[in-house]
Amino acid sequence: MATNHRTARGIQVDMDRLRLANETTIAVGNMKVNARGDQLGAGGKVIKTRQQIMAEKNKLHKGPIADNSIGVVESMDHIPYQESVVIDIPQPQTVTPVAESTPVLESAPAEPTYTKPRGSFADSVAKETEVTQELLDPSILPGSKPTGVQRI
Repeated sequence: MATNHRTARGIQVDMDRLRLANETTIAVGNMKVNARGDQLGAGGKVIKTRQQIMAEKNKLHKGPIADNSIGVVESMDHIPYQESVVIDIPQPQTVTPVAESTPVLESAPAEPTYTKPRGSFADSVAKETEVTQELLDPSILPGSKPTGVQRI
C-alpha cells in the first residue's frame, strides 16, 4: 500500500517510492551506512548487507529455550508425598567480643547539635511589617507635560 502525502502546495508525494529510489544513497552522519542499513566501506562500497548484520545480532541474542529442560511441573498429582522431611539448620555460632583498640573521647557530644538556619522564609513572613504610602509627584503622572530632552 502506497503512502501518499499531500504537501502544503497540494502536490501528491509517494513516500514508499522515494524510499526505494534512495535506499542506496549514503546516510548523513558518522555511522557509515546507507539509507537501507547496509554497512559501507571506503568509497561507499557495501561491506555487509542489512540481512548479514541482523543475522549476526540474532546469533548473539537467542530466543527462549524451546524444550522443557527446566522442569516446570504442570500438576502435583504424580509427585509422591513424603511424610517426614528433615531440614538441617545450622546452629548460630557464638561471637567473642574483641577489645577496642581505639580510645574513646569523653568530650565528644552524644547527640549532634542542631543549629537553626538564619533567616528563613517563614520567619520573614511571620514578622510584623508596617507599610507606609507616599503620594506620587504630580509631574510624573500620565497626561502631564514631560520634562527633559524630547528629541536629539
